[in-house]
Amino acid sequence: MSDKIEIDLEQLFDLAKIGLTEEQIAGSLGVSVSTIQRRKRDDDAFAQTLKQGKLAGIATVTNSLFEQATGDKPSTSATIFFLKNRAGWADKHEVDAMHSGVVGLDLQVESAIQALREAGIDPASL
Repeated sequence: MSDKIEIDLEQLFDLAKIGLTEEQIAGSLGVSVSTIQRRKRDDDAFAQTLKQGKLAGIATVTNSLFEQATGDKPSTSATIFFLKNRAGWADKHEVDAMHSGVVGLDLQVESAIQALREAGIDPASL
């Protein structure tokens, strides 16, 4: 008889998909974190299920963010967040050495407007 704790892989997938940490997953399944870590290392089906669950959750959130950024009434903050994380945008902070202590913030407005237009979003609608 095996002393291996049975873990329902469908439940594991669902817990990973909703974004729980491995510590939270362990608690939900009634096992220790070391059991989760050992299973990831020793059981390919377990490791794949955990990985696929995490990826499914990320895909769900990514799709939701994309819809919020590009939908009928796009969210400005979702659009900015998406562009910063997927298109390499960044707020640019520059210090003018000639005016010590003066910090200028260049938000790359023209670049932002062009990127929105290329994504099919009318900047005037924001």
